[in-house]
Amino acid sequence: MKEFWKDTELCVEKELILPVSVKDFHNVQSSDELLVPKAAYIPFAFDGVARFEGKGSYVVLDFGKELCGGVRIITRTAEDVYAKVRITLGESLTEACSDIGYKNATNHHSPRDFMADIINMSDLTLGQSGFRFARIELVTDKPVTVRNIYGVNTLPVFPRQGYLKTGDSLLDQIIDTAGYTLRLCCQNGQIWDGIKRDRLIWSGDLNPEILTCLYLFGDNANVPYALRALRQSTPADRWMNNIPCYSAWWVLNLCDYCRFTGNTGFYQENRDYAAAIMKRINGYVAQDGTIDFQLDPEKFMPFFLDWPTHRTVDAPVGAASMILYTANRMLEMEENEDCRQLHEKLQIWLKKDAVHKQVRAFQILAGRRKPGDAEFLEKNGAEGMSTFMAYYILKADALAGGRNQIAMIKDYFGGMLSRGATTFWEDFDIAWLENSGRIDAFPAAGEKDIHSDYGAFCYQGLRHSLCHGWASGVLAFLYEYLLGVSLTAGGKYQVNPLSMGIRQAKGVVPVPGGMLHVQIQDGTVKEEICE
Repeated sequence: MKEFWKDTELCVEKELILPVSVKDFHNVQSSDELLVPKAAYIPFAFDGVARFEGKGSYVVLDFGKELCGGVRIITRTAEDVYAKVRITLGESLTEACSDIGYKNATNHHSPRDFMADIINMSDLTLGQSGFRFARIELVTDKPVTVRNIYGVNTLPVFPRQGYLKTGDSLLDQIIDTAGYTLRLCCQNGQIWDGIKRDRLIWSGDLNPEILTCLYLFGDNANVPYALRALRQSTPADRWMNNIPCYSAWWVLNLCDYCRFTGNTGFYQENRDYAAAIMKRINGYVAQDGTIDFQLDPEKFMPFFLDWPTHRTVDAPVGAASMILYTANRMLEMEENEDCRQLHEKLQIWLKKDAVHKQVRAFQILAGRRKPGDAEFLEKNGAEGMSTFMAYYILKADALAGGRNQIAMIKDYFGGMLSRGATTFWEDFDIAWLENSGRIDAFPAAGEKDIHSDYGAFCYQGLRHSLCHGWASGVLAFLYEYLLGVSLTAGGKYQVNPLSMGIRQAKGVVPVPGGMLHVQIQDGTVKEEICE
């Protein structure tokens, strides 16, 4: 059962989601009534209700997919007129049934474990987080009858324009899941990194999110809003998100957005700010290519590319290669002396050895071309992948001549799906698959809990986000290499698909001037622009 309404000020629509199952309950009569579709209103009749018998009675509901929002409780009776419930939301079943502090369960950024009041004959929407499961427990003594408990899913109103289908069921599921992940993160006119935790705009994390957003929805207000918000909060003499590389990422985001949309006006609006960033970065790079951002590495992240490479020997190699990649992209937009100097000075970093796949990937993206690079990236398949860096690793592998990207995608993103994912996660390691259960079930005896027992850095245990926009970049890669659509400066496009063992694919891509329809069948490519 679905009902829709729109909030024009925030440009969102809200979808009512009925639970698909009751995962657990205690002292609740007729709990299955909560699964029965009914009109969403307060009834006078007493039939068709679930009865919470008193303090400590609870129900645990599964809404079947990740949601961004809260729960809507339609209460028929509360014997004391007023009652109090504890609502615990979770992206996994374990999280929904965990107290704050258990295996790093938290209320950071959005409260997912809280008390709320419900009233006799009331219709109340409570909470705002990212979740799939909800545990509703009666805290007060007297019984309460409830007609329905819905999940309320908040979604952006802009319509989907881009589509990609392959006929391969697993790959198509990965494509759809990546798109849904990104769509959930488009909230309040922004692009959040996560919907439970990390409801922030991170300049680096934004890059794969912007690409996916543009391929799915075309030019939309959320992208320039996010870029302007970061600019307005960060003078050019400060580092974006307090990280030098994230200022470079902002410039890359500007170039990618304007390249994709052909929005030269937005580029002109921001070119001086982008140029100031690249001038500042260039000032910290010596003629021999060495970089000293003059930041205390114990307090700041002078060479931060991503968490797995943070404070490793690869960190400065990855940071320098990413900056070089950005300088090259800005030079595609216009001549810039600081970018030209960075292009020359930073070449030395392309010769360095790398331990991590994402660092070698950025070396390749920045211009490195050496035998054995594809073998390095494809060694042990999806081992060493991360959800943030998947787009760049896959793209670099294609540039280096590798041909195993589809297998890596299926192993890595399919691994999350095999554990019940309906959105892609902040991070994932294929080693987690060994002896681990699904997020929609409690772990069996001796089995690992894939949510609470894993994670690292700032996303350990249940703090780990299971809906993170940066994980959607795999969809952008498939548009660019499987479908073969690439956008160049000035809003022009090329279609040059890479043979990756997929016999057929068809898609629609929003490009400047219309919708580009592409169909591939056994190596034959057909393209057509529809105004």
